[in-house]
Amino acid sequence: MHYHGPEPADLANVFVLNSAFIAWQRTRPPEEHRGRALPPEIRARLGALSGRQRERLGRSPFLLMSFAEDDEARWQSLFAEQRTRDLLECLQLRDDAASALVAAGLGFLWQLAQRNPYAVRLLSGASLSWCEQLSACTLMDLYSRALEDPMLLAPRMVDKPDIWNRLLTAGVSNRREARRAARVAALQTMLTQRPPRKYRPLAAAACRLPPVKSRSSGGHRQ
Repeated sequence: MHYHGPEPADLANVFVLNSAFIAWQRTRPPEEHRGRALPPEIRARLGALSGRQRERLGRSPFLLMSFAEDDEARWQSLFAEQRTRDLLECLQLRDDAASALVAAGLGFLWQLAQRNPYAVRLLSGASLSWCEQLSACTLMDLYSRALEDPMLLAPRMVDKPDIWNRLLTAGVSNRREARRAARVAALQTMLTQRPPRKYRPLAAAACRLPPVKSRSSGGHRQ
């Protein structure tokens, strides 16, 4: 089976979305940074970036914004929700700028999941099952469920300040090798981090098993 990564046009869309997300993060007042937010020192460093450094950060090969793709409970509720909304009915938007980012980001992932779910996995760390459920929605249903969620949009890997420190230092460096190393480290972390799962121990683990009987010395040796 062949897996195709993101195409140049897909990465171009990621860079545009990242730039818009960086601009939104920089303009938000401190009191609005609640819930899933970057630590204050990381926000200060982000705000101090020059225009050239913001451009380099935006060219990270994955989405800097997260839609809580790994929050299974939240998305199962959104995917399972059944309601019919009039196309002209107004959504209860909490923030026009944030809602525009959610609409653009999810719309991008929605169309990409239908033609290349593996690319969605590489760009957002989303599971393939999430991609399948996302692509099964209509775009209007997706918007009607997601745009009213006040906590859906957040920085990706918000619980990994070390990764953000690296992205905001080496990741915006003048040296291409340093930027590449920071991006690879962040991408690897995104693709390997998964929420902890609890496994029920097998009942057989507590059982006493009879010892294995060895063959007699007169048997044929292999």
